[in-house]
Amino acid sequence: MKIINASAHDLFVDRFEARPGEAWCLVGTNRSGIDTFFKLLAGEVSDVTAELLELPENPGVVSFKRQQALFEEELRKDDTDYLDRIDPGTRAASFLHNVEDHGDLIKAFAMGDSMDKGYRQLSTGQSRKLMLLAQITRGISSLVVQAPYEGLDRASCDELDKALAVCHQWGIQLIITAHNRGDIPGWCTHVGGIAQGRIVHAGPRTSNMDWIETILSTKAPDFKASINEIVQNGKPSSWDICNGNGEPAMELVRLQKGSAGYDGKAVFSDLDFCIRTHDHTLVTGPNGCGKSTLLQMIMGDHPACYRNDLRIFGIQRGTGESIWELKQHMGIVSPDLHRNYHVPGTTLHCIISGLFDSIGLYNPYTPKDEEKAMKWLERTGLAQEAHTPFRRLSYADQRLVLIARALIKMPRLLILDEATQGLDEPNRLAVLDFLEQVAGEGLSTLLYVSHREDEFRSFFTSHIRM
Repeated sequence: MKIINASAHDLFVDRFEARPGEAWCLVGTNRSGIDTFFKLLAGEVSDVTAELLELPENPGVVSFKRQQALFEEELRKDDTDYLDRIDPGTRAASFLHNVEDHGDLIKAFAMGDSMDKGYRQLSTGQSRKLMLLAQITRGISSLVVQAPYEGLDRASCDELDKALAVCHQWGIQLIITAHNRGDIPGWCTHVGGIAQGRIVHAGPRTSNMDWIETILSTKAPDFKASINEIVQNGKPSSWDICNGNGEPAMELVRLQKGSAGYDGKAVFSDLDFCIRTHDHTLVTGPNGCGKSTLLQMIMGDHPACYRNDLRIFGIQRGTGESIWELKQHMGIVSPDLHRNYHVPGTTLHCIISGLFDSIGLYNPYTPKDEEKAMKWLERTGLAQEAHTPFRRLSYADQRLVLIARALIKMPRLLILDEATQGLDEPNRLAVLDFLEQVAGEGLSTLLYVSHREDEFRSFFTSHIRM
């Protein structure tokens, strides 16, 4: 692979060369041009000009975009509505080429027990490894992977790390991207840095990595807006929920001996907890332990919410209540919401839709609603993208917009499932600092799922370990 004087969109590469068998990790912030560089290597940029452009022929590519395409394809095939059970999805082995010839590779990836599972039964880490296996079994010599460790717990990161190290040992050229310094793997032989649309460092890995500080020093959006800017005209209406006695409700979520599962197999059981107003709660545990399932129950997006002793805002689930009456007091950011938000619409409309709890904007809105959404776009540094279709934004910018969508109404309960997934280090810290302000000022009660130990902030007063 060799690139000389190449220009595309927000990127200019004066020179980059990766030889067969080398293992590269390229580091950059979300708007540094690193996503364009990834697309260039993956053969997904059509408007590039270059003095020399020698790219791998038919490389293996694993990206957020292709992961989304796979999810949407599985969604189209979902027959749950016609079955008496949840459709597990396409069998994992069906994604591989000549699966019977790759027993050693599957074993090296620790995926032997997963080949007969359906796609929807796989954990996030397992589905990521399945995507890698699907590419490798094509007989590729080069593999390009976008932010492989995002959204994985420590154990899954270690498993994926070993799998990628196996690829390197087998002579496959590896090029991965990373947004955080902690995601640079030990097996990479070469490292590079991208900032302001240029490669500012590229070469063999050495003990001196001081250049990373410069790479990750890009100023993040200023989420630290004043309380007066956030809460206009007093407290949000969502704060005025009352229980049957007409007194302000203190209990937001209560689950007693909770359980949930798929296809007859329990994901978790005998789970008890209670979240009260301003009881900011951190949820941790390995991929596949049921964290996202638990949040889906609370949000009313999993049928187990009707089979459990579950109370939301003091209301017993399954007693004829409207889920939309409950959701109007929730703000939600999750991988499921991100995957499902594939409807047409602008970035501005996506944020406004948070006021109506809809995927897409179908309700009339006021100039004041638009003004509030524009302020959030300014805080995320995306004001210039107000009229850009949401699906054309990068994965990271989409995630920032979805965070703004959840925060726009300052909900009574703010549910954040891996909210910072895909964000670079400055953006992650900015979001966490802002959430700390939200918690400190009592604007919302936070229910937060994360795998990253550097996100376990002191404002979390409760911890659910699953």
